[in-house]
Amino acid sequence: MAPADLIKAEAYPLCRDEPDALEWGRRWYDGLNRFFGAAAAADDAVLVWLD
Repeated sequence: MAPADLIKAEAYPLCRDEPDALEWGRRWYDGLNRFFGAAAAADDAVLVWLD
């Protein structure tokens, strides 16, 4: 899938120039931040599989 296809499908917010443009993803980021922080503190590895 090309970037133009994602824009056409409106898969991502297109208001990147606005100050709060990335707030839509914060609910996922905050959890990931805690998860990776805990893994690092425990000296654990994290495997990410994107499909």
